[in-house]
Amino acid sequence: MRMKRDLIPVKLSLLCILLLFVVCVSPACDRPKLTGVDFDTIDTSSDPEQVPVSPGEPVVITVKKSSFTLIPMARYKLSGRVVSTESYSDGWESTLSPVDLAIVWGKPAEPSYDKYISYSHSGRWYFFKMKADSPLDTTYVANHSANNHIVPVNQNVSRAVQSVSKKDKVVLEGFLVNVRGVVKGKEVGWNTSLSRTDTGNGSCELFYVTKVRIDRKVYE
Repeated sequence: MRMKRDLIPVKLSLLCILLLFVVCVSPACDRPKLTGVDFDTIDTSSDPEQVPVSPGEPVVITVKKSSFTLIPMARYKLSGRVVSTESYSDGWESTLSPVDLAIVWGKPAEPSYDKYISYSHSGRWYFFKMKADSPLDTTYVANHSANNHIVPVNQNVSRAVQSVSKKDKVVLEGFLVNVRGVVKGKEVGWNTSLSRTDTGNGSCELFYVTKVRIDRKVYE
């Protein structure tokens, strides 16, 4: 009987270790940590807020043994509705920006226009396709939407932006940045757009995000 009683703590310890392992590898471990709550309604009707910044101290970060210098070009705040998301794992760009968020504001952010416009990603590009009877023209939609290459300030913000889903209303705050870096001994560069009316190559925003709001939940 003594041997059986001695085995009980051992079995319990093994069970606790197994449960701890299951918890730590579960999806909950990848969830962002809530840092605040905001009950104000997210206004998706207005254009993004962009304020030029004076040349300041560049932000230097190291990701997977690659070094990058972020050069702030403008303080930026974007309130809108997410219409497409895409995650990346290949190339040096993905180590810096693991996700793209296509976001609309103004009339395209109103659900009543969803039946006229479809949105998608391919590579680092974002596309929209409109029906012939759409009450909005392509210029209006192009000027009220943007593909944002998200550069998260930390792991919590990274998890938050990667948890964003289509149709979520979000507020993103931070800086539009240019990037210079060295990857495997080779110099690389990546520039942000500073305009909402440009299209084509170079028209995406390279967005260093320091704060994320998804509906009422805030992450920093």
